[in-house]
Amino acid sequence: MSGKTKVYVIGGIVVCVIAIIIGLVASSLKQLESDEMGIKYDNIQKKLFDSVEQEGLHTGPPGYNFVKFPSVFRTIEFPELRCLNKDGVNTELNVAFQYQARPADLRSIIMEFKDHETYVTVLKYAGEAAIHEACSKYNTTEFQTIRAMFQQTVREHVVTRFDELRANVADLQVNNIARPYAYEEAIRQKEAARENIAVALNERPRQLTQANTAKREAETAATIAINKAESDARIILNRAQNEAKAIEKQYETEAETYSNIMTSQGLGVEGFLSYLGVRTIGEAKQPVYAGMKAPAKTSYVTDS
Repeated sequence: MSGKTKVYVIGGIVVCVIAIIIGLVASSLKQLESDEMGIKYDNIQKKLFDSVEQEGLHTGPPGYNFVKFPSVFRTIEFPELRCLNKDGVNTELNVAFQYQARPADLRSIIMEFKDHETYVTVLKYAGEAAIHEACSKYNTTEFQTIRAMFQQTVREHVVTRFDELRANVADLQVNNIARPYAYEEAIRQKEAARENIAVALNERPRQLTQANTAKREAETAATIAINKAESDARIILNRAQNEAKAIEKQYETEAETYSNIMTSQGLGVEGFLSYLGVRTIGEAKQPVYAGMKAPAKTSYVTDS
């Protein structure tokens, strides 16, 4: 091998060594962003380090990487979460809150959940379960009347569950509570009925006054009608009694007259009836025709 060849070989070896060194140095440098934190993981030795690193450029074993987690609070939101309340009514909630994995427990979190993606999935399930649990403690009316208390209950349940998962919770908001349309319609009808009842109660004194006035008018009219009927009845009764007395007096007078005639004329019943017949015929204004049997025929016998 010539000297020139040796120089090329040595130069190539040096370049390779430099390249290897550069590669090792490059693979030993990793950067964390300002909103990240992480723990080094040696891919060759399969070793997870203990210390939690913050933003900046960090060195480590060749080929290592960071198991990264957010170092700031991130948001978990449930925009259309349906839950059953204490009354069994299906209620739609919009709930959002901010979470952060505790830096001091980051190694334990990684050992249990491997990475941030898996950790967030578990947190979402835990948050949803906590909201369902809080929702079941309130009836439909209380969602509106004591909404702040309901939000505080949701926060307490979420904090309790996230504390078990080594996460902090901040700024939980219940942005919307939507009840089913059928329930809302029933509430509107109930309110309308309540308003109608209030109007009816306000109108009741006027209606009672009108009814009492109409009743008194009817009673007065009835009294007047009864009095008039009783007065007319008395008039008719008096008239009938007077007419009856007059007729009775007339018949008494005629009876006395006829009795005097029979006594003075010495008439019997048959004679009196004949007298009445003659008088009736005499007083008649129209001709009176009387039918009588023919007189007996006289038979004449000649002596021979």
